[in-house]
Amino acid sequence: MLVDQFGRPIKRASTSEMLERQSVPGLGSVRQIQSGHPADGLTPPRLAAVLREAETGDATAYLELAEQMEEKDLHYAAVLGVRKRAIRSLELQVDAGDDSNAAKEAAEIVRKSLDTAAVRTSLIDVMDALGKGFSVSEILWERDGNRLKLCGIELVDPRWFEFDQENGQHIYLRDNAGPQILRPDSYLIHVAKAKSGLAIRGGLARLAAWAWLFKNYSLKDWAIFLEAYGHPLRLGRYGQHAKPEEKQILLRAARQIGVDMAAIIPKEMDLEVISAASSGSEKLYEGNARYWDQQLSKGVLGQVATTDAIAGGHAVGKIHEEVRSDIRDADAEQLAASLQRDVAGALVRLNFADRHRVPLPIISFVSPERADPKLMMELMEKGPKAGLKIPVSQIREVFALREPEEGEAILEPPMPPAIRPEVPAPTSDQMAAGNPSRQTAARQETDRPRDSIDALVDDLIAGGGMQRVMDAEFGALLEALRKAETVEDVQDILVAFDAEDLGAVRELIARSTFAARMAGEAGASIQDGS
Repeated sequence: MLVDQFGRPIKRASTSEMLERQSVPGLGSVRQIQSGHPADGLTPPRLAAVLREAETGDATAYLELAEQMEEKDLHYAAVLGVRKRAIRSLELQVDAGDDSNAAKEAAEIVRKSLDTAAVRTSLIDVMDALGKGFSVSEILWERDGNRLKLCGIELVDPRWFEFDQENGQHIYLRDNAGPQILRPDSYLIHVAKAKSGLAIRGGLARLAAWAWLFKNYSLKDWAIFLEAYGHPLRLGRYGQHAKPEEKQILLRAARQIGVDMAAIIPKEMDLEVISAASSGSEKLYEGNARYWDQQLSKGVLGQVATTDAIAGGHAVGKIHEEVRSDIRDADAEQLAASLQRDVAGALVRLNFADRHRVPLPIISFVSPERADPKLMMELMEKGPKAGLKIPVSQIREVFALREPEEGEAILEPPMPPAIRPEVPAPTSDQMAAGNPSRQTAARQETDRPRDSIDALVDDLIAGGGMQRVMDAEFGALLEALRKAETVEDVQDILVAFDAEDLGAVRELIARSTFAARMAGEAGASIQDGS
């Protein structure tokens, strides 16, 4: 047995009926596009009456008021629009009801049906339920072979529907012939409750109506105050014997000078412009309007830091942003339940003969992964060293980077600094020849600043002073080591070597060290080894 969204038994419509719209306006029909304007001249007694009428079954005036509140109040329209569009930051996800092939096929059908621009943009219209308490959208079908394919979801004017007066839950389509049951598998009904209770009492418009009314009074009083005290007073004085026509001339001049900023009067008359003094009274109206704006922000978004300038700075804003995220996730969860029940349910029933054995796909809205770029960079640097394997695709997803196309210019890592090649230790023949490799390496070090120590080293190597002393002191030792054939021969040569005979080397090193120290302390340069 087929039942509707309220559990009532219904009769399945034919394919031809499914392709036709049911909720359309018509000439002479109770479904008209013309709307009333209950917000014009609204008073507290009239607002109370409108809200009571909505509870007892006639919500037309209340729904028209909710529409006008969005049109006439910029702040309410802004915060309500933010909450409606918050779901755009979430990703729509469809998962199979179980592991069976039929469930996976059903999930794929639903996924393709919802993942279209026409359907995704219509979800904002479905979220109109946030303000009014409910929304009804008609599902549009088209033929796809021998099946029906979802081609769109279109919001229907909520004034064309009414609630069952017995339970306040079942929704009927208003018609000249009386309330009509909604055609099966043709409507997406979304009830967004800001509070528990009847759906018609769960909308944000009902919550915000009183704040909107009081703020509207403040704005009207503010405008009257500005009109009365925002312009200077023009005071005209006429003589005791002035004639009526002369008085009219002075009055006309006083009026003209307030509009045209130019006027002429007889010389005997006097016209004075007196500046108005409000003494800060206008702040009362501004403060009251700002107060009600903050109350509207709290009622719609659950916080004020992301819409109103308040003390607290960035930290308070971050906390309030998390509050708004919680509300967004709750709204998304309610919407996902409505889509699963009405859209996924209709698609499964229309595409699978064995309807009772195919579980409905699970629809959810998932927040995209976000990461702190700075922390992610540190993780990329230190993670692999610690053995953490990070997929490149996830890094691209976090930073919203795409794969480069073939031949496309890409960023390259900077070239490492040139590594100075190591100069091999000189052989005895090179030392005898003056060690040209070390001399060349010393001369190539010209790309960095030179100091006294550098000059001393260059002088000792290039001038030959150190080389001559080394040849005299170590020449025989090196020649003997070159002729040694075994390790034992080397040990014998080193034992026989007398280190006490290195006086010339010690003297040269001592003099060089002293000269370098003196040059460093005095800031002088070492020239010619002196």
